[in-house]
Amino acid sequence: MDEKKKSILIYYLTEFVLFSIGVGILIILLSLNNFDWSISILSLWVFFFNAVLFSYWIWKSKSKIWEKSIAGLYFFLIEIIILNSYTLVG
Repeated sequence: MDEKKKSILIYYLTEFVLFSIGVGILIILLSLNNFDWSISILSLWVFFFNAVLFSYWIWKSKSKIWEKSIAGLYFFLIEIIILNSYTLVG
């Protein structure tokens, strides 16, 4: 297999793993809530899945540390807003 095919395969495998983690988090949250769909479950899912995606981006990104810091600050502000909406709704 040449390098281009390997990189494409790794890319799609990574996307599949991230998708599976997202679906897994959603299923766990739904099972904890007796599979009762609500906006609070969606809010919690966004909270946890954003953390997974941001952690992956920090790990793989070749950005400078100050760019990662600004993105981290933005991420924490968004997470605080999501968490506050969960406590107001839930």
